Amino acid sequence: MNKELSTVTKQSGMVFTGKIIALIFGLFLNFLAARFLGAEIYGKFMFVFNFISFFPVLVLVGLQQGLVYFIPKFDDNEEKAQRNNLITFSYFLVFSLSLIVITLIYFNSNFIAAKLLNSPQLEHLLKLMAPLILFIALGQLSQGVFRGIKKIKFYVFNQDILVPITKIIVLIIAIILGSQLYSLAIAFYCSLIFGTLYLLTTVYRLGLLSKFSLNPLKHYKELLKFSLPLLLTGFLAVISQRTDSLMIGYFLNETQVGIYDIALKIGTLSSFILVAFNTMFAPTISSLYHRNDLATLSSMYKAITKWVVGVNLITFSVILLFGQDIMHIFGKEFIAGSTALVLVGIGQIVNAGVGSAGYILIMTGNPHYEMYLNFLVVFINVTLNLLLIPLYGIEGAALASLVSVAIANIVKLLLVYRKHRLHPYNLNYIKLICSIVFSLLVTQWLKSLLTLSWYSEFILLSLLLVLLSGLIYYIFGLDTEDKMVIRSITKKINKK
Repeated sequence: MNKELSTVTKQSGMVFTGKIIALIFGLFLNFLAARFLGAEIYGKFMFVFNFISFFPVLVLVGLQQGLVYFIPKFDDNEEKAQRNNLITFSYFLVFSLSLIVITLIYFNSNFIAAKLLNSPQLEHLLKLMAPLILFIALGQLSQGVFRGIKKIKFYVFNQDILVPITKIIVLIIAIILGSQLYSLAIAFYCSLIFGTLYLLTTVYRLGLLSKFSLNPLKHYKELLKFSLPLLLTGFLAVISQRTDSLMIGYFLNETQVGIYDIALKIGTLSSFILVAFNTMFAPTISSLYHRNDLATLSSMYKAITKWVVGVNLITFSVILLFGQDIMHIFGKEFIAGSTALVLVGIGQIVNAGVGSAGYILIMTGNPHYEMYLNFLVVFINVTLNLLLIPLYGIEGAALASLVSVAIANIVKLLLVYRKHRLHPYNLNYIKLICSIVFSLLVTQWLKSLLTLSWYSEFILLSLLLVLLSGLIYYIFGLDTEDKMVIRSITKKINKK
């Protein structure tokens, strides 16, 4: 187990570093957009972008996950030609489907804006943004390729450094030149085109492409047979994630979409650590399962989930104490989203609490469970949004998201235990939770005593909460796996 945990942690450490950098860039980008464009213009862009985001999942037809599952099966040199055929076929199929979907949206933009978005004035923005589908889809497919060959550093560099930096530079230039509504669209275009070219060039340079051929038809069918159920799974997941913003735009207005989007982005910041571990843990799950080494898989599941839970609990503690101050950073009009921010944060704790349960189901050959669960979640989420948004506004949307996320993750956890007798918990969680709760109470006490400016209190006490939680757990709670995770991540970060 030590070897596998060390390998996943080192590789996840690189993703972790990239996600930290991406969080900083992402927050700065959102700050620029919110401060200089305002909630209404920012909300218009995000309203259309959330709608556009449904379609990359459709054109991917689950291939990004399918490649993660199939590529490790072709590790031998004599099988690399078959691997390259699968990768080339996947790119060709996604490219072709993207062009078809973009064309359909362009020629039906009037109907979509008026009937589906309930905002006819968004037709031109919808036409402008439709081609983003192609670049988003190719980028997500490339993630599956790099995860499959366990060289995720190329995707991390692109997604977390190259693309965000390009977005920020282009957005600043667009704002200086006086562009308002289309400035974010221009920034996204430039960054995604640049990033897609980098990813495709890297795939070609690594020798992962071949001449397109239909000869290995059997392998293509196997890939699609595994991937197609994940198409519905992925699409339902996107519906669950984007429904609240879309329905806020439909029932309320674009300004509320902008406020809620900032709350959602801040509230889900801590998900980066789960993404980091899952990115490299997924191929390891498949490998351990095929070797029938469930004992190692169980130990890794416990160690990784505990770290994910710890980061999410600390982040939520900061949100609980300084929710209004955090939203104030983006402008006074965004303070209205502070309650929604807290509700989103609770949902993230539930999501973190089951760790990689969803990936365990998929990578052990049970993707259909994800599909069934997503059906349930979408039904609950849409129903609750229909009921709660007209009554409670963005807080109703956040509550609907919280309930649906909680139900989905609890069921995933139960399914993993039923199928494989795996769960992520041990007694060390008690030490972790006690460390964070004690730190939260101390920080709250100091907050009641201090009379500093809101931003000074936020910065100083947030740092104190994080450092105190980490110090107490380091002294009283670290076990062998924790120390290994720390060493592996530290080595990888220092090396990079």
